[in-house]
Amino acid sequence: MNIRLILFDLGGVLYNIEHARTQYALSTLQSLNAQPISFSLEHADTVFGEFDSGSLTTSAFISTVRERHAIQATDEQIINAWNAMLLGLYPDSISFIEHIRYSIPIALLSNINAIHHDYIRDDCAQLFACFDHLFLSYEMKLKKPDPEIFRHVISQTGYPAQEILFLDDTSVNCRIAESLGMNTQLINPHSREWLREVKNLII
Repeated sequence: MNIRLILFDLGGVLYNIEHARTQYALSTLQSLNAQPISFSLEHADTVFGEFDSGSLTTSAFISTVRERHAIQATDEQIINAWNAMLLGLYPDSISFIEHIRYSIPIALLSNINAIHHDYIRDDCAQLFACFDHLFLSYEMKLKKPDPEIFRHVISQTGYPAQEILFLDDTSVNCRIAESLGMNTQLINPHSREWLREVKNLII
């Protein structure tokens, strides 16, 4: 395997997230007898994906969530609930990325929205500065697993798909990347064993 670029996901790989915290926080803002909110790694109501893909502005997202899910809360309360899943960088993420960046080019491809990006921006500034390329879904108007987002990465980085290793914690994202020729590794968010494996691969 001739790897010349490593493409990282953010959430569940370098940044600790827990979808259930946001699902619960939003549910506490709903009216009695409202339909449960679907929000997990694999399945979520469409409004959340629309926000990640940049199809909705922040104000439109808040309004849609409020109306669609019978939420009775201020904008600030909804934003705080939306951010509840964001637990911070894994303690080893920055040191790992700073170490490998001198051995191989690295890029980041994240499904992320404007609210979450604003929330983590300062915490992740040192990490983000290490990457040769940052691909953020809401800025690109695309989101994983749309094949077009991977084609865009291939085009912008200049590396053939066969020379890219993509690390992501969602199986469908890995499957689509593989269908385009990328090498992939499905990451278990509850294990950091993959860091050693990647180091051994490139160093």
